[in-house]
Amino acid sequence: MHRSGHWIDDEGLHRDDGGCTWWVMSPMGDGRYVLYGEDESSKAKWHEPPVDMLAGSPAWLPWDELRDRLPGNELGCVYWYENGAWARAPYPDSLDDDGLDCGMGALADHAQAVELLAERLAPVDDGPGTDALRPGGDRSVPGRGRAPGTVHPAVAAASF
Repeated sequence: MHRSGHWIDDEGLHRDDGGCTWWVMSPMGDGRYVLYGEDESSKAKWHEPPVDMLAGSPAWLPWDELRDRLPGNELGCVYWYENGAWARAPYPDSLDDDGLDCGMGALADHAQAVELLAERLAPVDDGPGTDALRPGGDRSVPGRGRAPGTVHPAVAAASF
């Protein structure tokens, strides 16, 4: 039986849109998690030269599952959470989208995301303060009026 939508089972939290986006986030014990899946917009799985999405990954990942999906280009991203931080394999500078954002937006609340970013941003010399992220603040917030591919200094200094 194929399911679609969001659901939780023994493997973790799943998302499948019944088309081209799926992912699963699984608890791996000891406060560790793995998030992996794909979206047709992922440039990672088609990148040349190929991206090793498992480079530098920890031994506790579900290796059999991940390795089974690699030959069929069924992985667009693999992230792991350990010691209070998310990580992934290094991407080349030419790769700007692994498809993770597709399907995740439904689980994010914009106001909450802004507050969490504001709490975690490190101060930047001569940069705008965290009020730049909040409504009515400095309009040089990330994504507004910046050249494509540039990042707001406060976001670049974030430690999360």
